[in-house]
Amino acid sequence: KQWYQRRVAITAGDAELPAFTSNDIEDGDNCAFDDDIVEDSDHEDENESKNSENEASNNDVIPFIIDTPEHMKDFRSLISGYDHSDTLTIIKRIIASNHPSLSDENKTKTSSFYIILIKYLTSLYEENLLEKDLLDGTVSQLYSVTKFISRQVYEHMFGVVSTLKHLIEKNIGKSIHQVFKPRYIIYLYLIQRIYPVSDFKHAIVTPIFLSLAWVLGSDGVRKPADIKVGLFLCNFILQATKSSGRYVPEVVYFLTQVLNRGAGHKSEYVGNFRFKPDIVSGGRDAAPGSNPLSSRPSKLSLRGLYDNTCSTPTDLLFGLLSTLSLAMKQYHDFTAFNAVFREACQAVVTIVPVTSQGRPKHQYHTDIVNISRSISSQYEQFSRKLLPYLRYKDTKPPAIKMYEPKFDLVYMERQRKDKDETRILKKKVKEEMKGAVREIRKDNRFMSRMKHREQAAKDSARKRKVNEIMGFLSKEQGEANDLKWKKKRGKA
Repeated sequence: KQWYQRRVAITAGDAELPAFTSNDIEDGDNCAFDDDIVEDSDHEDENESKNSENEASNNDVIPFIIDTPEHMKDFRSLISGYDHSDTLTIIKRIIASNHPSLSDENKTKTSSFYIILIKYLTSLYEENLLEKDLLDGTVSQLYSVTKFISRQVYEHMFGVVSTLKHLIEKNIGKSIHQVFKPRYIIYLYLIQRIYPVSDFKHAIVTPIFLSLAWVLGSDGVRKPADIKVGLFLCNFILQATKSSGRYVPEVVYFLTQVLNRGAGHKSEYVGNFRFKPDIVSGGRDAAPGSNPLSSRPSKLSLRGLYDNTCSTPTDLLFGLLSTLSLAMKQYHDFTAFNAVFREACQAVVTIVPVTSQGRPKHQYHTDIVNISRSISSQYEQFSRKLLPYLRYKDTKPPAIKMYEPKFDLVYMERQRKDKDETRILKKKVKEEMKGAVREIRKDNRFMSRMKHREQAAKDSARKRKVNEIMGFLSKEQGEANDLKWKKKRGKA
């Protein structure tokens, strides 16, 4: 257990990344989407205390060493009977037990489990069962192992981008919510945290932005779900491009066209969908004595992103105005700010008209009135910048013609004779012969040197031995001479 806790700490299992929210773009009062991935149910608060009591017991039941499941069925059978917190614990222990840094074999297992987790999150989102804590924790685990299997992750993400591109090309002209499927929301959530979104030439991020811009620029707004999906894409792009300062004109184009249609103007982009004037003005479609747009607007939730009935016109209008305000704050430094946002701001004034005393003509809610006034004030403030003077592009002045004589250069190609192959081969044989003789001479000199060294060594040894023998004999001769002299003198 202690080893597992250390392994989790090493793999950054406790370092969770922040969830997607428009609060990161600007202030939380003007964000178009709620920061919860799904809305909490009523019985969730009642079971919270029970889950906290059973958490310790469930963690004791879950084994610490878990093999990596190979298929989605194996993973679902492994987490069956556990809640989302225990499921996150199982995911952490699977990754820690089979971490890619432990062996090369684990890289293949982790890459397959990586795809299984993405498919699992996608299925939960499509079934409206995905919770924010589970999404953040799972994405944190995926982020921690991405650097060890970066090649496999890149190949999978590149396949997703290619599939999205082909899907857009195939369904061009259809509704936005039919082109941009729900499963790509999880991929956007993951790509934003893995890859640098400020890179203008990234192999994954740049095609994603081009695909999203293509979706926003297509003629596919026909139902409320199309507006909500478009607003989600606009908020995602604004958040991702905030640090880099990249300008995506499709965001402004989408907001302008939808607001123009809501103001009653003709627009081929929006199709048959529009804000009904009777609802806006409280006419025959509204209930007697009530105005639907006077109700408090609620933030759009990702849970009902593809539902055409869960959001009221008030919610859609508030989302459009909030996203427009964020875009104006982000692009306020542009020199052409006046021309870019003029049409959208005029549509806002038409939808939410104000009397000469500064009061709204219709009974809109205070939030809508305040944000419309904020848009008008921002437009007046950021449109006051002076445009630079127009001038010709700096070009190199044309040179004065010099009437110099012209010469026609005629190149006569020399005809080369075909080389005789026999002569070439003889030359090569001669060169090789010289080289062989040269090597033989080198070998002979080397052998002679070696023989000389051996003979010199033998001679020196022989000379040493001769000197020793001669010395010994001279010594013996001296002793014999002494003995002979003593005998001659009679001293022996």
